[in-house]
Amino acid sequence: MRAMKEVLNDIYTDGCKEKKYRLSDFFNRWWDEYAQHPAEYITPEQYKAVNAIRVCRTTTLGIDTYVCPDCGDPSPYEDEFVRFEVFRDKQHKTSEPSYPQSDSTPYDEIRGLVAMFNDGTNIRYEGSVRLSFRNKFFEHISGRCSLNNWVDIENEYYGKLKELLAENDAVIRNEKVRALNRDFNAVKKRLETYLAAVAQETQIEPFQSIQEAFDSIIDPNEVAYERQKEILASITRQMKRSEFSVRRLFRLRTYMKKFYSRLKGEPAWHFVLRQLKFDVYQKKYCTPTETLILNFNYTSTAERLYIEKQYEVINIHGQLNNERNPIIFGYGDELDDDYKRIEKLQDNDFLENIKSVRYHETGCYRQLLGFIESEPYQVITMGHSCGNSDRTLLNTLFEHRNCISVKVYYHQREDGTDDYSQLIRNLSRNFNDKAAMRDKVVNKEFCLPLVPTPKKVTQ
Repeated sequence: MRAMKEVLNDIYTDGCKEKKYRLSDFFNRWWDEYAQHPAEYITPEQYKAVNAIRVCRTTTLGIDTYVCPDCGDPSPYEDEFVRFEVFRDKQHKTSEPSYPQSDSTPYDEIRGLVAMFNDGTNIRYEGSVRLSFRNKFFEHISGRCSLNNWVDIENEYYGKLKELLAENDAVIRNEKVRALNRDFNAVKKRLETYLAAVAQETQIEPFQSIQEAFDSIIDPNEVAYERQKEILASITRQMKRSEFSVRRLFRLRTYMKKFYSRLKGEPAWHFVLRQLKFDVYQKKYCTPTETLILNFNYTSTAERLYIEKQYEVINIHGQLNNERNPIIFGYGDELDDDYKRIEKLQDNDFLENIKSVRYHETGCYRQLLGFIESEPYQVITMGHSCGNSDRTLLNTLFEHRNCISVKVYYHQREDGTDDYSQLIRNLSRNFNDKAAMRDKVVNKEFCLPLVPTPKKVTQ
């Protein structure tokens, strides 16, 4: 996390004056020119790696410094998250945390530095240091090596919120939840600052497969069985009006008679389905009349790269640096059993970062309801984990009477494996009606990777 990386960069002075070049210097100098005319195909993973290298140790992720073991002494540091103190003796040490550790987090890097400076056998440095956290929630998530996404932080917040249910003293409980909310809101502000910097400094190339996903049609095989008759009846009515109601060409008359005769009985459904196997009919009768982009991200990346003007866009979780639509970062699972216990507390501070409450601060949610109430729709997911932090909203979308199916665009890895099964497991938790889930969720054979891994050419 950026806040922890800033600590790493600011706790010591750099005594080395020699100019040092980094890998990012070369990428920033030549990558854009190379990407326009690459010698070979650049994979999405390679784009992602390059973007990470280009912003590494910049103001996006922290300020660059170089540590020299011979001349770099620690310097005091303090912000709203941590306090780093420097002493002249070896008597001050930071206690070890009780939660699991890994070797890959910024916090573990700091712990390693603290241990080095406090080492009694360290002859070069005679003093000691102490690291303490001013933000307890930031301390908690800093030590959680399993956290990979921002949604994981939302889950951790809700977990800490539920822990407070065990406190029987109402006054103490209220003090603790207020402190938790203050700490969480500070992390939220840092998130917004970080994302704003990344959005400004990172260049993202569009992918054809993602554009095709936005422009995709609804295959009849993707429609839930419960709704197929209704949808096919609607298409049949459209066919009658557009294809065969006006006798413009003599050569169509014989075919028209056969068509109408088949529509009189049950074989009409089979006839329509056969017609929809042709691309021209699919494009004409299975293309959505309206498309709504429900953006759970805080940035406008999808809007800039893929979304056409006629598409409706709802930034349901807010936008960066937009006071009229501030970002919503919290938890949204009203279906959880513990949520009912939280509501019974009659303590509004517990609901401060609950998404379903925050939705009322703008008209975005009501705009969404207007769309899903208007006519049948298919949900396609792109880049959304469908985790429990959005369970209330997703349940509303998936189990609505107008939802005809839920189609997943999954992530395909370089080794050919993918996360389709993982996404389906997450999806299942958003359904109370499991029979509807099995009917509505589209089978993998009709789903696609959002960005396909290029096939390796064997020579």
